[in-house]
Order: sequence, then C-alpha cells, then structure tokens
Amino acid sequence: MDLRSPVTLADIAEAAHVSVGTVSRVLNGRKGSIKISQATISRVMEAAQRLGYQPNPFATALRTQRTGVLGAILRDMGDPFLSKLARALQQAAHEQGFELLLGHADYDAQTAQRQLTLMLNRWFDGLLLLGNLPDDATLLMMVQQSRTPCVAVASGAKTTVPLVALDEERGALLGLEYLFHLGHRRLAFVGTIEHAGVSERLATFRHFVKDRGLEWHEGYEQCCAARTPGDATERLRQLLARPRPPTAIFCASDALALRAMSVAWQLGFHLPAQLSILGFDDIEQAAESVPPLTTIRQPVSLMAQEAVSMLRDLIDGSANERQEYRRIVKPELIVRASCSSML
Repeated sequence: MDLRSPVTLADIAEAAHVSVGTVSRVLNGRKGSIKISQATISRVMEAAQRLGYQPNPFATALRTQRTGVLGAILRDMGDPFLSKLARALQQAAHEQGFELLLGHADYDAQTAQRQLTLMLNRWFDGLLLLGNLPDDATLLMMVQQSRTPCVAVASGAKTTVPLVALDEERGALLGLEYLFHLGHRRLAFVGTIEHAGVSERLATFRHFVKDRGLEWHEGYEQCCAARTPGDATERLRQLLARPRPPTAIFCASDALALRAMSVAWQLGFHLPAQLSILGFDDIEQAAESVPPLTTIRQPVSLMAQEAVSMLRDLIDGSANERQEYRRIVKPELIVRASCSSML
C-alpha cells in the first residue's frame, strides 16, 4: 500500500477481516438489522487507528448535512477582552464537538463582509459574532437572509439575532456604588463609545451622577476614539490636569484602566491614595497590575458555554419557537487594590 495515499474503508476491511459495509457501519455509528459484536467493533477501530485512517470531511458533510465547523468573526484581535472571549469560545466549541474557525474584521466593514460571505455556506454549521462589528446592520441582514444559525456574543443587547450579553447597567452600578460608598464624589468616566455595551455604561454613569447630586464637569466624561493611537492617553492627561481632577475614574474597559494607571503615575499621582481607578472586563492583566486592578468581571466562560449551546440548539433545530434566544448574564465586582476610601 502506498503510504502517501489516503486509507480507505477497503484497507480497513482487509486488515480487520470484515466487509466494507461493516467498517462503514462501525466508523459512522450506524445501526442495522444485524448487530455487530463488540469484538468486531474493537477490531475495526484498532485497524483504523493502526492504519492512520482519517475520515473525509467532505463526504461526511454531504451525508449528514453537518460539518462540525463553526465560524466566528471578531471585531478586533487586539482587544484583550475579545481575545479572551475567542479563546473561551474555542474551548466551549471543542467541548461540544465543534471546531471553530476565526475571522478578524479589524474594524473594517468590507473585510467583515468578505469573511461573512465565505462563512455563509454549507461548510459552516453556524456563526458567532464577537463584539459589535463595523456596519453590523448589513452583516445581520446577510445572516438573516441566509437563514444561517447565528449567535452574537458581547455585541450589545440591541442586536436582531440570538445573543449572549452582559447586564451592562448592573455592571456599571456595581462599580459606581462601590466608589460612592468609598466616599468618592468627583467621578469621571473614560470609555470607547464605538464598543458594544459602553454607551449603556456611560448612560448609567450619567444617571448615577445626576441622581446622587455629584459634582460634575463636562471634562469628567472622556470618550476615546477606538482607532486613533494616543487619543486615550491625551484625554486622560487632560482629565487629570484639570484644576479639580476627579478622585476616582470609572473606566469602561480594563485596557483603558491600565492606561489610566500609567498616565496617573507619569503625572505624579499616588495610587490609590490620590486617585482610585476601576476597570471593566477582568482581563488577565488586571490582577497583575500595580496596584492590582479592581474591576467588573464579565463571566467569559459562562458566556462562551451559553453561546455555543444556544448555537448548537439552533443548528440541530431543537430550539423552542416560543423561547426568546436572549441570555443576559450577571457581572461581578472584583475588589483588588486600585481603589481606596475617601472617608
């Protein structure tokens, strides 16, 4: 036998001393009128493993109308939270019997549309959309017209496809209430509005400041451009250079919180004695910063498991038509050392 040629069912049948039909039934898990003994099954599986048999995915897909492959499109690979989410989704997909192929939109609408067009074919059983994508209205329309099973994850609660999202208002309130009870009355907000969920966090911040009658200046809100290098740093410098700088900053992401720490140290602030900084996401670097970052945790593993399970139900057709496919998960306040009391 030519070792460079793919191993066939006939090769396995010859090695196991059974018929090709028996090999096919064993490898594909098909039942028949005549039961195959466990000894025969073991002999076929041992022969297949010894010969290095690899099933033909195209033949399997044609037979089952399933490939076991999911497609995912990520807004920004450089976003540490979305990168963490992508890894969790890949693990959840593997645990539930799928492979996950990832596309990177990199904030570009045409790139996202090209990748989505490729994935809207029968070689992908379903799709996952990670973060709000550029021109997402067009992308969602393409998905709905194709009738491809799709779940959006961390893409905001207003998307028109099944989704798994965070309770953004609850998350923001957890952080703001914590800072308020520490005695902070001059609170600032820093965030990137283009990112999913951040507009809800900003709205909650505004309502909180108004309802509690806190000191507020226009400069206490700093909305950074997602793709402008240095914009966040400059805005943080302006914020901390104010005649009455805030005593605490609520950052809409851990990435911005870590940037705020760096800028504050450069300007001579002592953390957290002179300035408290609170993040959002709980990325890996949050626990390793100096001081360790207090933050709002998004339950990434739970979100990934829920998203893949939901997508699997949609693919299998076992989804309950009466069930609304929206899963809103709860955030958690993780207290470390980047915030201190003003009392």
